[in-house]
Amino acid sequence: MSYILLFVLLMFSYLLGSIQGSYISSKYIYKDTKVLSDWQEYKSVHTFSRERVWVVFIDGVKVLIPVLLLFLIAPILSLDHHFAALLGGAAATLGHMYPMFHRGKGEAMEAFIITSPFVSLPSSLISIGVFAFLFLIVGRKTLPFVISVFSFPVLLILFFSPTFETGIFSILYSILIFWRQKKAVNSYLSE
Repeated sequence: MSYILLFVLLMFSYLLGSIQGSYISSKYIYKDTKVLSDWQEYKSVHTFSRERVWVVFIDGVKVLIPVLLLFLIAPILSLDHHFAALLGGAAATLGHMYPMFHRGKGEAMEAFIITSPFVSLPSSLISIGVFAFLFLIVGRKTLPFVISVFSFPVLLILFFSPTFETGIFSILYSILIFWRQKKAVNSYLSE
Protein backbone atom coordinates (compact mmCIF):
# COMPACT_ATOMS: atom_id res chain seq x y z
CA MET A 1 0.00 0.00 0.00
CA SER A 2 1.22 3.47 -0.79
CA TYR A 3 1.07 5.21 2.57
CA ILE A 4 2.20 8.52 1.08
CA LEU A 5 -0.62 8.47 -1.48
CA LEU A 6 -3.12 7.56 1.22
CA PHE A 7 -1.86 10.37 3.46
CA VAL A 8 -2.09 12.89 0.58
CA LEU A 9 -5.63 11.74 -0.25
CA LEU A 10 -6.74 11.98 3.37
CA MET A 11 -5.25 15.48 3.69
CA PHE A 12 -7.00 16.44 0.44
CA SER A 13 -10.25 15.01 1.85
CA TYR A 14 -9.86 16.99 5.09
CA LEU A 15 -9.09 20.23 3.25
CA LEU A 16 -12.00 19.72 0.86
CA GLY A 17 -14.24 19.01 3.84
CA SER A 18 -13.07 22.29 5.42
CA ILE A 19 -14.77 24.31 2.69
CA GLN A 20 -18.00 25.63 4.20
CA GLY A 21 -20.95 25.56 1.82
CA SER A 22 -22.79 28.31 3.66
CA TYR A 23 -19.80 30.63 3.41
CA ILE A 24 -19.27 29.95 -0.31
CA SER A 25 -22.98 30.32 -1.03
CA SER A 26 -23.30 33.59 0.87
CA LYS A 27 -20.10 35.24 -0.28
CA TYR A 28 -19.66 34.06 -3.88
CA ILE A 29 -23.06 32.99 -5.18
CA TYR A 30 -25.30 35.59 -3.51
CA LYS A 31 -22.47 38.13 -2.96
CA ASP A 32 -23.78 39.18 0.42
CA THR A 33 -21.25 41.45 2.14
CA LYS A 34 -22.81 40.85 5.56
CA VAL A 35 -21.16 37.45 5.60
CA LEU A 36 -17.76 39.10 5.88
CA SER A 37 -18.52 40.93 9.13
CA ASP A 38 -20.07 38.17 11.22
CA TRP A 39 -20.19 34.92 9.30
CA GLN A 40 -21.09 32.56 12.16
CA GLU A 41 -24.16 34.56 13.22
CA TYR A 42 -25.14 35.05 9.58
CA LYS A 43 -24.83 31.31 8.94
CA SER A 44 -27.10 30.35 11.82
CA VAL A 45 -29.77 32.87 10.78
CA HIS A 46 -29.76 32.04 7.06
CA THR A 47 -29.14 28.30 7.02
CA PHE A 48 -32.67 27.44 5.86
CA SER A 49 -33.23 30.36 3.52
CA ARG A 50 -32.61 30.66 -0.22
CA GLU A 51 -28.94 29.71 0.19
CA ARG A 52 -29.83 26.28 1.58
CA VAL A 53 -30.00 24.61 -1.85
CA TRP A 54 -26.46 25.73 -2.66
CA VAL A 55 -25.22 24.89 0.84
CA VAL A 56 -26.56 21.34 0.56
CA PHE A 57 -25.07 20.98 -2.91
CA ILE A 58 -21.62 22.31 -1.96
CA ASP A 59 -21.48 20.38 1.32
CA GLY A 60 -22.58 17.22 -0.48
CA VAL A 61 -20.05 17.49 -3.29
CA LYS A 62 -17.16 18.19 -0.92
CA VAL A 63 -17.83 14.87 0.83
CA LEU A 64 -18.81 12.88 -2.25
CA ILE A 65 -15.55 13.63 -4.08
CA PRO A 66 -13.20 12.10 -1.46
CA VAL A 67 -15.54 9.19 -0.72
CA LEU A 68 -15.89 8.31 -4.39
CA LEU A 69 -12.21 8.91 -5.12
CA LEU A 70 -10.99 6.61 -2.35
CA PHE A 71 -13.68 4.03 -3.16
CA LEU A 72 -12.48 3.87 -6.77
CA ILE A 73 -8.74 3.81 -6.13
CA ALA A 74 -8.89 1.41 -3.18
CA PRO A 75 -7.15 -1.38 -5.18
CA ILE A 76 -4.16 0.89 -5.82
CA LEU A 77 -3.96 1.47 -2.06
CA SER A 78 -4.49 -2.26 -1.35
CA LEU A 79 -7.56 -1.43 0.73
CA ASP A 80 -11.09 -2.75 0.83
CA HIS A 81 -13.39 -0.45 -1.19
CA HIS A 82 -15.76 0.12 1.71
CA PHE A 83 -12.99 0.85 4.18
CA ALA A 84 -11.32 3.28 1.77
CA ALA A 85 -14.63 5.12 1.25
CA LEU A 86 -15.10 5.31 5.01
CA LEU A 87 -11.59 6.77 5.43
CA GLY A 88 -12.28 9.43 2.80
CA GLY A 89 -15.67 10.23 4.31
CA ALA A 90 -14.27 10.44 7.82
CA ALA A 91 -11.49 12.81 6.72
CA ALA A 92 -13.99 15.03 4.88
CA THR A 93 -16.36 14.87 7.86
CA LEU A 94 -13.56 15.90 10.20
CA GLY A 95 -12.84 18.86 7.92
CA HIS A 96 -16.54 19.72 7.84
CA MET A 97 -16.86 19.61 11.63
CA TYR A 98 -13.52 21.24 12.44
CA PRO A 99 -12.60 23.29 9.36
CA MET A 100 -9.22 24.78 8.72
CA PHE A 101 -10.50 27.73 6.67
CA HIS A 102 -13.42 29.22 8.62
CA ARG A 103 -14.82 29.48 12.13
CA GLY A 104 -18.01 27.51 11.48
CA LYS A 105 -18.53 23.90 12.42
CA GLY A 106 -20.82 21.61 10.47
CA GLU A 107 -23.09 19.01 12.05
CA ALA A 108 -21.97 16.18 9.72
CA MET A 109 -25.49 14.99 8.93
CA GLU A 110 -25.01 15.33 5.20
CA ALA A 111 -21.52 13.86 5.41
CA PHE A 112 -22.87 10.76 7.14
CA ILE A 113 -25.71 10.37 4.63
CA ILE A 114 -23.25 10.53 1.72
CA THR A 115 -20.52 8.34 3.25
CA SER A 116 -22.60 5.52 4.72
CA PRO A 117 -24.02 4.05 1.45
CA PHE A 118 -20.48 3.51 0.14
CA VAL A 119 -19.71 1.49 3.26
CA SER A 120 -22.94 -0.56 3.34
CA LEU A 121 -26.04 0.42 1.39
CA PRO A 122 -28.45 -1.77 3.42
CA SER A 123 -27.11 -0.53 6.78
CA SER A 124 -27.23 3.02 5.49
CA LEU A 125 -30.83 2.80 4.29
CA ILE A 126 -31.98 1.23 7.56
CA SER A 127 -30.17 3.83 9.70
CA ILE A 128 -31.58 6.68 7.59
CA GLY A 129 -35.00 5.06 8.03
CA VAL A 130 -34.40 5.02 11.79
CA PHE A 131 -33.63 8.74 11.61
CA ALA A 132 -36.78 9.51 9.58
CA PHE A 133 -38.99 7.47 11.92
CA LEU A 134 -37.57 9.06 15.08
CA PHE A 135 -37.65 12.53 13.55
CA LEU A 136 -41.38 12.15 12.89
CA ILE A 137 -41.93 11.11 16.51
CA VAL A 138 -39.57 13.57 18.25
CA GLY A 139 -39.83 16.53 15.86
CA ARG A 140 -36.18 17.46 16.22
CA LYS A 141 -33.20 16.24 14.29
CA THR A 142 -30.31 15.97 16.77
CA LEU A 143 -31.28 12.99 18.91
CA PRO A 144 -32.73 10.96 15.99
CA PHE A 145 -29.58 11.69 14.00
CA VAL A 146 -27.26 10.51 16.77
CA ILE A 147 -29.31 7.34 17.28
CA SER A 148 -29.27 6.62 13.53
CA VAL A 149 -25.51 7.22 13.37
CA PHE A 150 -24.96 4.68 16.16
CA SER A 151 -27.40 2.23 14.59
CA PHE A 152 -25.26 2.18 11.44
CA PRO A 153 -22.19 0.32 12.81
CA VAL A 154 -24.41 -1.95 14.90
CA LEU A 155 -26.39 -3.00 11.82
CA LEU A 156 -23.23 -3.23 9.76
CA ILE A 157 -21.43 -5.50 12.21
CA LEU A 158 -24.39 -7.68 13.23
CA PHE A 159 -25.94 -8.29 9.82
CA PHE A 160 -23.57 -7.44 6.97
CA SER A 161 -20.16 -8.89 7.91
CA PRO A 162 -17.77 -6.03 7.15
CA THR A 163 -14.01 -6.40 7.25
CA PHE A 164 -12.54 -5.97 10.71
CA GLU A 165 -11.12 -2.53 9.81
CA THR A 166 -14.43 -1.33 8.37
CA GLY A 167 -16.36 -2.48 11.44
CA ILE A 168 -14.00 -0.85 13.93
CA PHE A 169 -13.66 2.35 11.92
CA SER A 170 -17.45 2.64 11.48
CA ILE A 171 -17.71 2.67 15.29
CA LEU A 172 -15.01 5.35 15.51
CA TYR A 173 -16.78 7.36 12.79
CA SER A 174 -20.00 7.24 14.82
CA ILE A 175 -18.15 8.38 17.93
CA LEU A 176 -16.61 11.27 15.97
CA ILE A 177 -20.03 12.45 14.85
CA PHE A 178 -21.50 11.98 18.33
CA TRP A 179 -18.67 14.07 19.81
CA ARG A 180 -19.73 16.96 17.56
CA GLN A 181 -23.39 16.51 18.55
CA LYS A 182 -22.73 15.92 22.26
CA LYS A 183 -23.56 19.45 23.39
CA ALA A 184 -26.84 19.50 21.43
CA VAL A 185 -27.83 16.08 22.79
CA ASN A 186 -27.08 17.16 26.37
CA SER A 187 -29.17 20.31 26.00
CA TYR A 188 -31.99 18.26 24.47
CA LEU A 189 -31.92 15.70 27.28
CA SER A 190 -31.81 18.38 30.00
CA GLU A 191 -35.07 19.96 28.80
